[in-house]
Amino acid sequence: MTPEALTGHGQGCESLADKFGQLADLLQQARVDDQCFGPIGKELVNLFGIYMDSLQECQDLASKAQQFLVKTKQSLDDTVKDYAETEQQISEMLKKAGEGLGG
Repeated sequence: MTPEALTGHGQGCESLADKFGQLADLLQQARVDDQCFGPIGKELVNLFGIYMDSLQECQDLASKAQQFLVKTKQSLDDTVKDYAETEQQISEMLKKAGEGLGG
């Protein structure tokens, strides 16, 4: 895997994390209270509770997905940095070894 591929994957994770964050915000806006249902609200109390529970579960999952993707992006960035440092060290060692053979 190349550093460019890791960087691209990290950018994809970042984009998806933003989208899951937007979804969590949108689900927050979807919250209503029992007053929105008017007179039939009392009969729909059970459905309202199920709706709110489901909405909360979806919002929690979207937030967890966002956090996971942010951490994945950070890990990929760290991997790219480590890869670049390792490549630099190998290059320096080979250069020194070449100088030792030539001198």
